[in-house]
This record gives sequence, structure tokens and C-alpha cells, in this order.
Amino acid sequence: MIIKNARVITTQGILDTDIRIENGKISEIRKNIANLGEEVIDLSGYYILTSVVDGHTHFNSRYLGAREVIPTADDYRSGSEVALAGGITSFINFIDPVEDPVRSSVEEIEKAKSQSMADFSFHLIVKKGEHIKYLDEVFKLGVKSVKVFTAYKGTMQLDDENIFKVMKKVKQLNGVVAVHAENGDVIDELQKEYGERPEAIYHALTRPPEVEEEAVYRISTMAYLTKAKVYIVHTSSPNSVQIVNEWRKRGAEIYSETCPHYLVFDESYYERPDGKRFIMSPPLRSKELRLELINNLNLVDTLGSDYAGYLSQYKDKALSYLEVPNGVASTEFLVPTIMTLMFKNYITPQKVAEITSENPIKLYNLKDKGFKVGADADFAVIKRETWRVKDWHGKMDHSIYEGVEFDAKVVKTFLRGELIFDEDVKGGKGVMLSR
Repeated sequence: MIIKNARVITTQGILDTDIRIENGKISEIRKNIANLGEEVIDLSGYYILTSVVDGHTHFNSRYLGAREVIPTADDYRSGSEVALAGGITSFINFIDPVEDPVRSSVEEIEKAKSQSMADFSFHLIVKKGEHIKYLDEVFKLGVKSVKVFTAYKGTMQLDDENIFKVMKKVKQLNGVVAVHAENGDVIDELQKEYGERPEAIYHALTRPPEVEEEAVYRISTMAYLTKAKVYIVHTSSPNSVQIVNEWRKRGAEIYSETCPHYLVFDESYYERPDGKRFIMSPPLRSKELRLELINNLNLVDTLGSDYAGYLSQYKDKALSYLEVPNGVASTEFLVPTIMTLMFKNYITPQKVAEITSENPIKLYNLKDKGFKVGADADFAVIKRETWRVKDWHGKMDHSIYEGVEFDAKVVKTFLRGELIFDEDVKGGKGVMLSR
């Protein structure tokens, strides 16, 4: 197969080129590739992002609510459909072990192998210090990154001593530590102070940007001392992004991720009648901080969706902000969000390629991905057009993006040279990513 007249978003800028694909791999990148009787797809007028990686999903997961355990809407089958419809060909999902981390990892890998239409890998959530001893075995399974939380006291939060130990162990294993950085102890006190109020805005008031920024600074300090590779997931504050960059200049191997919802929405959405549907952690920030984050995208290292979609029945019936399952479904709108910002000149094509592909490939050591000869032929084909969100893929019965206007639309997705999304998902077979 030959893709003709592609406008590829690369780390060197926009490259006008042809691409030859053989056996699912990129075999040639140059202009005017001669046709040797192969299938030809002319993409004149379209843009291409290669090997888009979403390093932050919670498909087939659950939320430990105050009254019940609440499942996410999408499993690996429907979640991968959502990813492919958004031009994402690889995702890295979080394993939340019930008890034995090794058994949980094996079970999740097998489920994804049987269900996923996109390529996949995993991070293991470490909720207890005693789980550190299992990391050698978990890494042998191909799960080569972990996640720790400094928040959700009583369920997910790990103390500083054990976070430090996790970093040292993962450093030995040459892996990566992802961190949910908010000061859980302070949040707990603020929630007690405000009480169980029904209004969604109290979610933001009890998780102010300062509790994120403090935790980011604390985690950055540990990363510096342990020399572990660490990245802060879902940074919502521009100050957090700047803290990470300051520590990296000092020698820490630390990186930051942000999410589409922090670039599209602000905390005023919590005042809407459906405000509970916009609850995620960290929360949406002020209009001023949102704009500042957009203007600091050049300092952000990766873009992840933090998929944690819950059906409206679970969001809407909550009697207080404390009972609302935290999370939204942004996966399908990750590429439209960042490409729209590129078309509006908030971010360069080079930076788009870095945060959607090049940086996550390096961070997670994804061996078969990227825009180079020999890499998997994974492409998101994007049309520059203005459109409003009216529907979406997957099992979610609502979307916080409904009515949002974008200037970029994913119209085709190729996975290893196979066209598996063309206005709708045609099906495909994902494999576990080699790391």
C-alpha cells in the first residue's frame, strides 16, 4: 500500500510526503514513491498523526464509591473502539488489583488480548506497601510501569515512605512511576469542613490547585532523590507544569501530562444543572488557569485522556459531590482538542507530534511505534473542518463534549497498515505493546 500526498505532523514540523507500507510496517518515506501495482490511498488535503498513544485510560475499571462499587461504562472492546474513533492506536490502561497484583495483571492482560481492537499495555496501581514485593514478577509479564496516589485517603492513597520505596524499586527495574498528585490529607480536611453538599462546585473548592501543586513539588523532590523516571498524570494547574520543568532542569527525570478536559472546560461547568457529570480529579480550574495552561502547552510532555467514564445514572443520582464517581470520557476527543489548538496557533505541529506520540513512545519505551522506517504503520487521518459533537462511540450514555465545537475531525484510523476506522470502526485485533 502507498499513502500519497500525506501531510504528516512530525517533531520537525509538517512533512509533505508519500508513505509505503509493507506487512503492516512503514517501509519507505519520501515524495513521489513509484507505484508497483499496490493499493494507493490519496490523502491530499488531510493531516496525519502517527502512532498516537493514550498513556492514561481506566477501561474495564471501577470506582470505589461511598455506597457502592461503580463500573466504568467501557471495557476493552468498547474502549478500544472509542480510542480508534479518536485516532488513538495504542493505549496504556491501569490495573487496579483487588488483592494479588500478579493474578490481577494476568487477568487484565488476558481480557485485553481477547477484546481490544487497538494495541495496549498496562500500568499497575500500587495501593499498599506490601505490593512492592510483587513488582519483579509483574514486570516480567510486560507491565513495566506503576501508578501511585497521594490522594483518596483510605482507598488509594500511599504514604510518602512507600512512594519513595516504589520509586527506588521501579528505578532498579528500569520502569516508570506515574503519580496522581494531590494532597489527600488536606483534601480530607477540606471535605470535612464543607460537609456533604449537593452542589458540584464543592468538588473544586475542596481540591484547590494548591493541593495539586504541593503534591507535585513533593513528588518531584522524591524523583530527584531516587533518580527514578516519574511522570505526573493529569496536571490541571499551569503552576504544576512549571514545577515539573524546574525540577527537570535540576536533574530530576520527571515529566507532566495534561488532559483534553482541562483545555476545553473550566470550573464554571460545575454550576450547570448537569455539573456532576464534569466531576473528575483533579477538578476543572478557573477560566484564567485554563487559559494559562493552554499557553503553557509548550512545557507539557504528554497528553492523556484519563478515561474514566461512568453512566449518567451513577453521576446524577449522587446526593452530594462526595458520592459522584470521579472521571469523564475524553479519549475520543483527545486528537480533535489538540489539533484544534494547533489550528488556532496555541501549539506548534512539532509539539503536537511530541505530546501525542514521540514523548509517550520514549517514556513508555514502546519499541515498535513512531514515524520511521520499520515502525508500525499507525495513522490518524484528520480533516480540518468545523463541527459540533452530536454523538460518540462506546457505551457512554452522555458526553461532556456534546455541543463542543472543534476545527479538526478524525475521519480514518490505520493500525499496522489496516484501515480499521473509516467514519465508523470496522474492527481490528490489538496486540500487547512490546516494551
